Amino acid sequence: MTTQQNISDPERPLPDYKGRSLCLYHPNSKGTGSALRIEPRINRHDEDRYNCFFLEMASQKTAAEGRGDRRAHATFDWENKITVKMGFLDISEMLTVLDGHAPQMGGERKGLYHATNNGNTLISLSHDPARGTYYLSLSRKKNGAREPQRIGIALGRAESVGLRCLLQTGLFFVLFSSALKSRRDTKRMR
Repeated sequence: MTTQQNISDPERPLPDYKGRSLCLYHPNSKGTGSALRIEPRINRHDEDRYNCFFLEMASQKTAAEGRGDRRAHATFDWENKITVKMGFLDISEMLTVLDGHAPQMGGERKGLYHATNNGNTLISLSHDPARGTYYLSLSRKKNGAREPQRIGIALGRAESVGLRCLLQTGLFFVLFSSALKSRRDTKRMR
């Protein structure tokens, strides 16, 4: 993979935007907490066609433990995470809730469904105005499974504002990733 050069500073390559994510960890003493990771996948190369956000959620595996001066942090079951790829409409639906235009994603359906070859996933986001919190959940049912796997996380005001800002900013680049290209790269592609 080649690194693109920054036209304003040819010695410094452009950032790749891959591998960067927002992580929110909500462990509890019962071991029933959860974690969320959302990562923008923005490519500057049109042939990649991979402009989206990946949303992943994992259940808490172990509770935190403290022994003397040693402390073991809570762990999360990332091996059994639920992952969903979010495009323009998914992000826009999420923003309608975070911006206060709708109480939940998907209207009466109470979420957005994603069908894949091996099952389906439901993305849900709802707002509880009395508490000022949002509840985000993923539910996945694999083909042949009796019960779906569900993971949810309550987001406070600060977390929901940060998530909204990330999604609003990222939405532009999901649609117009070519805006990240330098003029030199654009000329080279012609």
